[in-house]
Amino acid sequence: MKYYNLLELKFDGMAPIKQIVLLLVLGSILANVLAVVFFHLGGYDRADKTVYLTTLIVLVVGGPLGAFLIGQNYKLKVMAEELETAFRKDGMTGLTTRHEFHLRAERLIRNSNPALSAGAVLYIDADRFKTINDKFGHVIGDGVLLELGTMIRETLGRRDVGARFGGKEFAIFLTDADFGQAAWMAEKILLGARRISRNVQDKELSMTVSIGVSFHEPGQTLEHLLATADDCLLQAKEQGRNRVVFAKIKSHA
Repeated sequence: MKYYNLLELKFDGMAPIKQIVLLLVLGSILANVLAVVFFHLGGYDRADKTVYLTTLIVLVVGGPLGAFLIGQNYKLKVMAEELETAFRKDGMTGLTTRHEFHLRAERLIRNSNPALSAGAVLYIDADRFKTINDKFGHVIGDGVLLELGTMIRETLGRRDVGARFGGKEFAIFLTDADFGQAAWMAEKILLGARRISRNVQDKELSMTVSIGVSFHEPGQTLEHLLATADDCLLQAKEQGRNRVVFAKIKSHA
């Protein structure tokens, strides 16, 4: 088995054209060997013998080669699925990636009523997270992010989209949410983050987040919506952190 794995590894390292040539050469050699052996055993003097020979060659040569190629194709399929999952989902928290968030949120905006708001965006940032890493270590820091991401994911509604934007930043798109729904969600996350605490070396670790909330306006792009939420998040940080700042909602006559 180890020898087969070694050969398979060498085969995978070849250029595609070399792989094709190698398979054709091996298949041709094996087919010719079978033909010569069969000829010496009985020749081609009858049609049934010729049919038997061609069938045998197909089974002996094509079977292993076909199984090998199917195995290679399956490995490629598994690798593609793993890459697709890694591209769409954050490995630590189970939330979507930034790229996937943009795809889904833009689709929700595009499919919404153009005369109405498509929802709201919550931009979330873990407060003083560098201090947590420096004081308690990156293992504890990763655990805090995992708990925060899990809490956010479990808070989402069926049609909402939550993502880890990288590092300590998260974002949520609340589909068709008004001010009351967005405020309720923001407060729930604010309180949930405060409950994330651990005792490390007899020192209590406390966790808070700052949240900026913006509301989609008809015709507004996702980039503008996120930028507005980011501005609100910055204001929350400047005002002392551990709070929510909402963007002003424009009134439409």
